[in-house]
Amino acid sequence: RYVDASENLGRERLGGAIFEVDLDITHPLGFGYHDNKLPVYKNNTVFIAPSKNAYSTVAKYTEDPHIDGFISNDNLNIYLKPSASLIVSPIGRGRAVMFADNPNFRGAWYGTNRLFLNAIFLGSQINIPRPR
Repeated sequence: RYVDASENLGRERLGGAIFEVDLDITHPLGFGYHDNKLPVYKNNTVFIAPSKNAYSTVAKYTEDPHIDGFISNDNLNIYLKPSASLIVSPIGRGRAVMFADNPNFRGAWYGTNRLFLNAIFLGSQINIPRPR
């Protein structure tokens, strides 16, 4: 029924939840991290498919990523689990760093802001090897 629309759509929103990603700490964007498991704050329904080039996928959600907060079963199982949190993609002679999650959320989520700084300061140094 029409009257139920806002409630039904509200269930699919992601107002703010914490998830675990598997971070490639050998990648330049992972510089300074010592543990490959990293909690990320997500407050959107942006889901990025992992790159076909494994060297481009910097952070991917783990098999059991949900740490805290509400997420619908569909968003968790169909969209989030198979997706990437951070990828680097070549564009022309450069590269684009794509975050599915805001690494600087309100300046209060300090665990991921280093990823953003690494993207700024080390982004030009990233060479994306082609798999054989």
